[in-house]
Amino acid sequence: MSWYVGQQVSVLRESGIFIIQEILKTQLVLTDEFGFSYTYTQDLVVARQAIDVQKIKNKDQINSARNQRQKPPTTKENALPSIDLHAEELGLPAQLPAHDVLLAQLSAFRLFCNRQARARQAKFLIIHGAGEGRLKQEIRQLVLSRNGMSMHDAQWSNGAVGTSRIELILNAFVPF
Repeated sequence: MSWYVGQQVSVLRESGIFIIQEILKTQLVLTDEFGFSYTYTQDLVVARQAIDVQKIKNKDQINSARNQRQKPPTTKENALPSIDLHAEELGLPAQLPAHDVLLAQLSAFRLFCNRQARARQAKFLIIHGAGEGRLKQEIRQLVLSRNGMSMHDAQWSNGAVGTSRIELILNAFVPF
């Protein structure tokens, strides 16, 4: 590696930015941002590189690109009407308490069920996520408490179910 005086460098297993003050045969004399001098062997020093943060993709961009590439083929099941009950999909504020998020999700579920019944749609999908399962448990309780409704697991993701298929018996279903 060719070093030069004034070059910004980092030192392995050390934090901070160092500047080369003097180049010795196998060592470099560096100063840190507080003005303290240190001597390190050249094999522990690495040149700093500017990183263009505009080119760094965040997790959401990567997942979005991955989901667009890996769209499953259309099947009878994923052609059904569906609603995604994730808080961000419903446009809920991030700072909303968890209990209020759950209440909003259940309200959206009830409205969607009523809309499907009015449209005479007997089967539809509910995307509740494969997380802790609280939302799924609450939806299951709502379905079990109603005549003319049943709920079945619809999709598997890493061993967990994130989607349920709801079936209505249209002449027996009483709207929420």
